[in-house]
Amino acid sequence: MSGKTKEFIRIMMIIVGNLIDAIGFVLFVDTSGLIMGGSSGIGLLIARPTGISTSTVVFCVNGVMLLLGLVVFGKKFALSTVLSSFCYPASMAIVEKFMAGRIVTDDIFLCTIMGGILIGLGAGMVLRAGASSGGMDVPALMLNKYLRIPLSTAVYIIDIAILIPQMFQTPGDKVLYGIVLILVYSTMIEKVSLIGRNRVEVQIISNKSDLIRDAIIRDLDRGVTMMKGRSGYLGKDIEVVMSIVSSRQLSRVERIVHKIDPTAFLVVNRVSAVVGEGFTYPATPDPVVEETSAS
Repeated sequence: MSGKTKEFIRIMMIIVGNLIDAIGFVLFVDTSGLIMGGSSGIGLLIARPTGISTSTVVFCVNGVMLLLGLVVFGKKFALSTVLSSFCYPASMAIVEKFMAGRIVTDDIFLCTIMGGILIGLGAGMVLRAGASSGGMDVPALMLNKYLRIPLSTAVYIIDIAILIPQMFQTPGDKVLYGIVLILVYSTMIEKVSLIGRNRVEVQIISNKSDLIRDAIIRDLDRGVTMMKGRSGYLGKDIEVVMSIVSSRQLSRVERIVHKIDPTAFLVVNRVSAVVGEGFTYPATPDPVVEETSAS
């Protein structure tokens, strides 16, 4: 796949992701009176008492944050956020005009769940494309830069500061549903951004490590790392075979290992994401076996 094709796919993911995010927000959050964080939350906070469209407020907020990001973090940051900064409110405006105030459902539970799923799906696609959503990411990054506040904590601080004023203009039950909404879309963002990247790390301790290494490379076409260690009880030098495989290959690894050495000891760990040869770009024809030492 050429570089231009990859870039086109990336841009389309950002556009489609923002559109899905906007659909979830307009159809299920804005019309149902729920609360949320980010620039969308500021949009709700200003739009509801004034009657200004939420998309207009979000467009202005994102524009100001983009300029602030340009000044504080430079041109590179601004270029990475400019598409989402304006694509998202533009998508909101299109959905607002298309729906013209129509309500899909007045069931607050359905609005919470569907809004969370669509917002999380859209935002997850944008993150997966390697883009920043811009908007209220900028103040969080500034807190991190100047006050050394961890970025995750800074995001929570900004979101709480946006949520609190909304609570005073929102009925109590919708505040609680709004909290559920945030939990749903936060979970969805994490799941979508990691789809296809979850892997399993297998560490194998065996006296037949060379045979196991060769079998994994030959039968599974997976890379292997050989690590030297020392047993704690007997104090003997041992070799640990480490490989990253997909979840579906785990049972095959166990069969291969125990066929070679029924007494082999396996340690299995879940890996959130793997970036590198054989996973995020094609592997070379002959897998390389690395040898490292672990104290």
